Amino acid sequence: MKRLVAFAFILVCMISLLSVGYAQDQKIEMIGGINLPTTHPYYLGMVKFGELMNEYSGGTLSLTVFPSAQLGNERDVVEALQFGTVDVTLISAAPLSNFTDDFQLFDFPYIFNSREHAYAVLDSEIGKTMLENLNQFSLKGLALMENGFYWVGSTKAVRSVDDMKGLKIRSLENNMQVFGYGQLGANGIAMAFSEVPTSLSNGTLDAVGLTTAVIGVNGLNNNVPYLTKTWHYYAAAPLLMSTLTWDRMSPSQQDAVVRAAADATTYQRQESANSDAAWEKTMQDAGSELIELDKTALGTFYDKMVPETYANYVGEGKLIDAALYAQVKELGEQFGGDPGTWKPE
Repeated sequence: MKRLVAFAFILVCMISLLSVGYAQDQKIEMIGGINLPTTHPYYLGMVKFGELMNEYSGGTLSLTVFPSAQLGNERDVVEALQFGTVDVTLISAAPLSNFTDDFQLFDFPYIFNSREHAYAVLDSEIGKTMLENLNQFSLKGLALMENGFYWVGSTKAVRSVDDMKGLKIRSLENNMQVFGYGQLGANGIAMAFSEVPTSLSNGTLDAVGLTTAVIGVNGLNNNVPYLTKTWHYYAAAPLLMSTLTWDRMSPSQQDAVVRAAADATTYQRQESANSDAAWEKTMQDAGSELIELDKTALGTFYDKMVPETYANYVGEGKLIDAALYAQVKELGEQFGGDPGTWKPE
């Protein structure tokens, strides 16, 4: 009788465990939103992430991506992640500065000297810590993809720092970028991206600092026919998931998400580099003038922007920790020096 009871107990436990496992591995259909169109590497990276999640989870995880701000602008989508009404997003780092100063690093001019330098930092403990620090805000940081290096797109030719004087140039909505443009003699205007096309058309703006892919996919080259290779900012792109979505997943599904994020990041970064090169040619063929700055001119941009930005924003009690800044620069030594000796191509 005791053996029968013991056997029945074991059988009940096994059925219970199987039931729990089945519940944890339930199918989860996710939605994700980005503010750029389907031709941009953001979309390509998100779609690849969804495909890999589906593959690695045995078909239990799926993702539908809504491009072109269909689910709202970046700030809206981040808030939706916190409430769990949107599951995944790929955004610029700027909206995250509302939660933590960590991501202000990407608003510092000439912080990276090449894509390889940027990747070395993003994939180091520095990048991992940035992502982990988002957990407290109901955001699961999965990876750091990219948007790439900024050029100046303008209504007049910018061939030197002197040509930046008085230029009304769009800035991200943070003080450090506005300050940086001010050091060039330009008028940095903080503005949501959705307002940029209209502002270029009506003269509120006469320049933008953006990647070639963003300029190209949005047709902004029709408004700014001069593109100057300044490389002055680098845009990382955090891939985020709602912690409410993450917590619904089984451990095996979470492993699939982490693996998919890593592999999709490798893919997306390559697509970003390819897209920049392709749009450079496309816009040039369409009549845009691409202005290549020599090392002396690049060094002048650096000298105008970096020292005062460092003095105002790096150090004890400021947005960027001095030790962190030094660590980032040290990681870049293997990829070359600062402007005047390098060109991040």
